[in-house]
Amino acid sequence: MKFLPKTRFEQVNIDKETDITFSFMERGRFSSVFDKVYPELRAIQKESKDKNECRTDYKKFLEGIHARDEKQLISAKKQIQDEWEKIGSDFLIALSEHFETDWPADKKEIVGYVSVLPVFPRFLDDYSFFTGYKDIHGSIETSAHEIVHFLWFKKWKEIFPETARKDFENPNLVWRLSEIIDPIILQCNPKIKNLIKPRHWGYKSFESIKIDNIGVIEYFKDIYLKSVDSGDDFAATLKKLWEEAKKHEQEISKF
Repeated sequence: MKFLPKTRFEQVNIDKETDITFSFMERGRFSSVFDKVYPELRAIQKESKDKNECRTDYKKFLEGIHARDEKQLISAKKQIQDEWEKIGSDFLIALSEHFETDWPADKKEIVGYVSVLPVFPRFLDDYSFFTGYKDIHGSIETSAHEIVHFLWFKKWKEIFPETARKDFENPNLVWRLSEIIDPIILQCNPKIKNLIKPRHWGYKSFESIKIDNIGVIEYFKDIYLKSVDSGDDFAATLKKLWEEAKKHEQEISKF
């Protein structure tokens, strides 16, 4: 068997969680999610004298959530790890086969941080990501979604070596395409769908985006499936998707 990284889940470090909270609360994208789930954070931000005070008070707030939900967090970490152990290796193999690229041997481990935050960032450089604790099935789907990104961008760099590292992050078009295609892969690759049993098709904001009067997910799903069903290798599929993304950058940039 070719190399597969181990996937480990652990409780998030609150300092790391605080840094992520501060970053998201400072910028527009996704800050509304924090406002909805934890409106107290906006009050902290407005009342703080400076950034250091804001960070300190964010941390105190998050520590309170962790203390309140400690048993649930501990239980969730174990449940997520146990459920992932049942499917993880098969998922990594299926993804490698589909993308036609091996998992990098220098990435020995994928780490999922179980967090109280309402958003789940991923970190390409060290193959780590955040996931939730209140919905175990949702946490498995989130984990699969973020892990798809890791191998997707490895494959992307093989096909488009000129791509700058920054283009893999929000708000660049390369990033936007990855967010559109990720749930399509989870939903439409038979092996992967059977393992993950995904419930979602990506961001809610996708629902309002149309290309030629077709929903953006449906539009790219059709291109993806036609390419896969025709027997294209994944490099060819990726190139077709990228050409369409560039052609419709204006529409895609609405999310």
